[in-house]
Amino acid sequence: MNHQNKKYQPGDIIFHGGDQSDCAYIIEEGQVEIFVESNQAIIDILNEGELFGEMGVLDQSPRSTSARALTSVTLLEVKTQQITNRLAESDPIVKALVGVLLKRFRSMLPDQQLSSVNNQLLNQVTSVIEQSGFSKFKLENELRNAINGKEVQTVFQPISDIQKKCIAGFEALSRWTHPERGFMSPAEFIALAEETDLIIEVGDLVFNRAIEMLTKLPEHVFININVSAKQLDDKQFLNRVLKKAQTNGVNPKRLKLEITETLVVDFNLARKWLDKCRKIGFPVCADDFGTGHSGMEQLVELDFDVLKVDQVFIRNMFKNDRYQTILKTIAQMAINLGAKLVAEGVEGEQEYEFLKSLNFDFGQGYYFGKPMSEKDALNLQF
Repeated sequence: MNHQNKKYQPGDIIFHGGDQSDCAYIIEEGQVEIFVESNQAIIDILNEGELFGEMGVLDQSPRSTSARALTSVTLLEVKTQQITNRLAESDPIVKALVGVLLKRFRSMLPDQQLSSVNNQLLNQVTSVIEQSGFSKFKLENELRNAINGKEVQTVFQPISDIQKKCIAGFEALSRWTHPERGFMSPAEFIALAEETDLIIEVGDLVFNRAIEMLTKLPEHVFININVSAKQLDDKQFLNRVLKKAQTNGVNPKRLKLEITETLVVDFNLARKWLDKCRKIGFPVCADDFGTGHSGMEQLVELDFDVLKVDQVFIRNMFKNDRYQTILKTIAQMAINLGAKLVAEGVEGEQEYEFLKSLNFDFGQGYYFGKPMSEKDALNLQF
């Protein structure tokens, strides 16, 4: 029997104070009043589209108030697991805030003893999750201060011309050494920056340094920089980069923008990004090409200037012949499509020679050089 949609007539009790909290409700039609049975005091009147009964669902405590249909009402049940599963998978900050608000709400109610509540979700948000949520706030503020204080460093990893075996460019990468936690994984702090507008500030910092670096490098040398969806959606971001390049006499074609395949979930949006970059003059590179579900579809839908083949193919090509077959196919497709090819994760002579035989244009990896400071990068031979 399906209990998800329930109908009530005016005056019908939906639940009593003290009942078990087994679900929340969304009002599809009608009005509901929330009241206290002991004195019939009306707490609130709720209308179509509103949610109620969620507090008990979150901490599994008995209903603290009663609910009654004010008019003819149709309700949609929202089961406990539907809410708790989503909350359990949410950002630690969200869970921490829910936990704090729930405890504060319960503490204001009469006869509510939080310590005695049988509470699977609140147990999560009051300990490790709460701490991790608040530490994330703290880390975000520390990252903002580090950006403002120019403490987020930019390093440059060489990209080599495979056929000529000489430095053709660099990828600009961000590094941050936290004053207490030490070296921070870029995956961690860049992911945090991308959750906020801090990624715009990080991007400005990296692009400014890359442009200044290009003024000191030979004209044929380029720099690749990763860009996020927030940067590309920012109306002024690319124009700021262009103005900085023009002010410093740097050709925009020397700045190649890398878009990770995971961002290309909406081809219409990605096409808009590519068109925007091209109009300004920035070449666009598909980063981590071949690892996502849409690799081949990208080639049809999007006209990338460069395909950057993910390192998983390079590192496994002598362990499994199938990787070599795929690399050969990608190399031929790139030639036919007029796209340049970059191989990531090149670490040995054997890999280099095979990629050269496939006519790959560029290679990146420890075989050509590790990420290094601007000073060390400028001392390389070009």
